[in-house]
Amino acid sequence: MKKAVLTGQQANADANMIETNARSSARQTGSEHGANPAPPPGQNAYAALLRDLEAAGVEYVLLRDHPDKLGMRDLDLLTAAAQRQEFLRCCGRHGFQLIKDGRGNPGKLVLLRWEESGPQILDVHERLIYQGYEYLHAATVLNRRRREGRYWFPSFEDEFLTLLLHNILGKGQIQPKHRRRLEELLLLRLDEAYLDGHLQAFGLRAASHEARRNFAKLADHPKAVQHLRRRMLRMLWFHPRQNAVRRLRLALAGVREKWFGPRRGALIVFLGPDGCGKSSITKALRAEFRSATLTTDIVYLGPWGQSRLPLHKILSLLNFKPYRPEDKARYQNREVEPATPGPITRAWRHFKGGIFYLALALELWYRYYAEVLPKLRRGRIVLADRYIYDVLIGYKNRPMDYFHGIREWMCRTYPRADLVILLDAPPEVIHARKPQFEVAQLHDIRQRYAAVGARYDFQPLDTSVSLETTLQAFRQNLLPAVLRVLKP
Repeated sequence: MKKAVLTGQQANADANMIETNARSSARQTGSEHGANPAPPPGQNAYAALLRDLEAAGVEYVLLRDHPDKLGMRDLDLLTAAAQRQEFLRCCGRHGFQLIKDGRGNPGKLVLLRWEESGPQILDVHERLIYQGYEYLHAATVLNRRRREGRYWFPSFEDEFLTLLLHNILGKGQIQPKHRRRLEELLLLRLDEAYLDGHLQAFGLRAASHEARRNFAKLADHPKAVQHLRRRMLRMLWFHPRQNAVRRLRLALAGVREKWFGPRRGALIVFLGPDGCGKSSITKALRAEFRSATLTTDIVYLGPWGQSRLPLHKILSLLNFKPYRPEDKARYQNREVEPATPGPITRAWRHFKGGIFYLALALELWYRYYAEVLPKLRRGRIVLADRYIYDVLIGYKNRPMDYFHGIREWMCRTYPRADLVILLDAPPEVIHARKPQFEVAQLHDIRQRYAAVGARYDFQPLDTSVSLETTLQAFRQNLLPAVLRVLKP
């Protein structure tokens, strides 16, 4: 009997030691809540913001990250919806701009601050929600928060629930960076009654029991996580009932916004001859914008090629071309005798040209209204490779001195881009990259782009330097204009 008592005392002592070690690990340098040495100047905007929030009386909870962690670029906060205005005022004082207001996921805000070293993101949760499925009570988590050092964190029970459900619902796997912390929390003597009571309202009690019991299996087998995720989402459809109503409203709002909503995104156009770097710069900017949670698409909006409507094929069969026979011969470096067309020939050419440009205008307007505007209404950034202004440069960069009035009318009436960037480089550099045109031709093309740009407010961007140098110039000189256009 004495031996049994000692064994029980030893077990309790071991359990207490495990719990003490697990709780103290949250204060040590490590996985998610490890406090790293103070970051260099300019990288601790999060810490300054959190001090300002506390001074203003705004309650918050750090969900998954520590603001003092080196290289931190994305911080998740839980705040109260009732304090949104004061919270946004504090964020504005620290240079954070609201770019998503929860339109597509109620209760989820995204704020962005762009420094020279890159974007800093605030993921703000007023509800604990995933694609319209609310899965925990945010107010309860805020009320049970605990202070550790200078910052506020969830209680250990809520930390476990938020981290586990974030991995299962949001990621479809137990992420390696979160596995260790979840294992530490499982070693604690968590309040089982609280866990069950909180999850019961969302129908997740049984699934949570299974996740805790088989955590090692879930961590090692993503398919098991995905199976559990599907099961949880089925339960969340009607637990609580507002989830089903919210999902339906979001679906209807998404359709309405796509086709009838206001333009909230930004259309950025890149112009220049082949070889000036349009593909490289658009791909690099798309990756950079996406890293800042700004959904970005690349589309081709040039007038020559990649038609969506069959009009161009029909006109080609009818031999309706935008150039004269002598121009075609000149493009092919053939000698032709100059000829003066008669009145019937001139009238026929004008008729064909008018039909050609009318079909081209229909094609370009179709692309904008069917492919570009729906993206802009949903708050996306659209990077356009070429634009309607290329009709003023010539046919496939070859000069044209006719139908100028029609081409000018098309440019004046076509929807304006938010920013038109002329990618510029010396003709010798462009020729070395893509010898499609001779250097003399490239000189002429460059001059024509400059002349059109002076009338339509093109912004120059030097691409004769390295890609990183070009991107840095874009960030310094043009990015602020893009961010001003975006609406949450």
